[in-house]
Amino acid sequence: MEFFRNLGPFLLAVVAVIINGVPQLLYAQARGFALKPAGFAYLVGGFGNLLTGSVTPISAQAETITVASVKKNIRDNVSSILLASLFMIIIAACGGITKISDFAGVAIISGMMSGVGLILAGVSLDMFNQDKRTSLVSIVAAIVAYAVFYNSPNKVVWTIFISVMVSTADFLLLQKRRVDISASIEEGREPLQMSSEWRFWKKEYWQDFKIIKPRINATVILGALSLVMLNIGANISFGGITASIAGTTQNFDYLSIINSLADLPSSLFGGPPIEAIISGTAGAPWPVACGIVFMFTTGILILVGVVDRLGKYLPSQSIAGFLLVIGFALTFAPNLSAVAGSDHPMSGYIALGVTAWSKNPFIGMVAGILTRYFGSYVGLV
Repeated sequence: MEFFRNLGPFLLAVVAVIINGVPQLLYAQARGFALKPAGFAYLVGGFGNLLTGSVTPISAQAETITVASVKKNIRDNVSSILLASLFMIIIAACGGITKISDFAGVAIISGMMSGVGLILAGVSLDMFNQDKRTSLVSIVAAIVAYAVFYNSPNKVVWTIFISVMVSTADFLLLQKRRVDISASIEEGREPLQMSSEWRFWKKEYWQDFKIIKPRINATVILGALSLVMLNIGANISFGGITASIAGTTQNFDYLSIINSLADLPSSLFGGPPIEAIISGTAGAPWPVACGIVFMFTTGILILVGVVDRLGKYLPSQSIAGFLLVIGFALTFAPNLSAVAGSDHPMSGYIALGVTAWSKNPFIGMVAGILTRYFGSYVGLV
C-alpha cells in the first residue's frame, strides 16, 4: 500500500523535472547547439547514478549553456566543453572536488550556496521582465503550492508541478500563445542544422551525428577554464542543495566524473554541456531512483524527438516560481542560518556576497577562502 502512495509523487517528480529541463534544452538549441546529442549525455548520467548511487541528477542549465557559448564559433565552444570535461575528470579522479569542499569549510560552502539562492531568485526576476504575466502566474502558484504542502515530504515536487502546470495552462489556453524559438536566436548565431527525421532506424537520422573536430587555441583554453570553475562551484553548491533536500550527502567527485563523462558524447557531436541541478527528484520518494528514471526518460525523449516537439508548448518563464521558492526558501534562508551559526561567519558572508555579485559560485568560494585565511591581516576577521 505504501508503494502505491509513493508512486504518485515519484512520477510527478519525474514529469515536473523533465518539464523544467525542456526550456533549458531549447535555449541551448537557440544558442547554436545540436539537440539530439544531448540525449546521450542524459543516458550516461543515468548509468552513472545507477552505478554510484548519486542522488543528484544532471540536466541542461542556462548558466552553463551561456558560459559555454559566449563566443559564436561552435567549434571553439565544443572544444572548450571537451577540454573542461577532461580537466574535471582528472581533478575528480584525484579526489580534488571533495578536498576543495573540506578545505573551504561549512561557513564558506553555506555562504556560497546562499549566494546561489540569490542567483536563482534573480533568474526568476529576469524571467518576470521577459514575460510578466506567465512569470507572475508561476510565482503565485509556486508560493501557494509551497504553503499548502509545507508539511508534506513531497512539497518540492508539488511546488514544481503545480507552478509549471498552472502557468503553462494560462499561456496556452487563456493567452492562446505558443513559444517562438526562432525569436530567441541571437543574431549571427545559427543553430546546427538538424533534420526532421526522428526515426532512429533510418539512415537520415544518424546523418545528424557529425563529429565536430576539436582544436586548441587561447579562446578554447580560457573557455575551458571558465567552465571548470563554474562546474566546481555548481557541483558543490547544486549537489549539496539537492542532497540536503533528499536528507543525504553527495560525493562531489562522483558527481563531477559523471557530469564530465556525460558531456563527452554530447559535445563531440555539437551538443550542449549538461551539469548538476537542484532537482525536485530529491524531494520525492526514492530520490536516487527518481533521478535515474528522470535522466533515462529525458534521454529517450530527446532521441526520439518528443522534446523538440514540446518546444512550442512550454514557455521558459513557467519555471520562474519554482526558481524563486528554491532560491529563497530552500537555499538562501537555511544556508544563511548555517553561516550565522558557524565558527567563521565573516568568510561565509563574503562568499555569499561575492557569489551573488559575480554570479559565479567558484569566485565566491575563492573570496571566502581568502577572507578566512588572510582576512585578519586587513581587519576582516
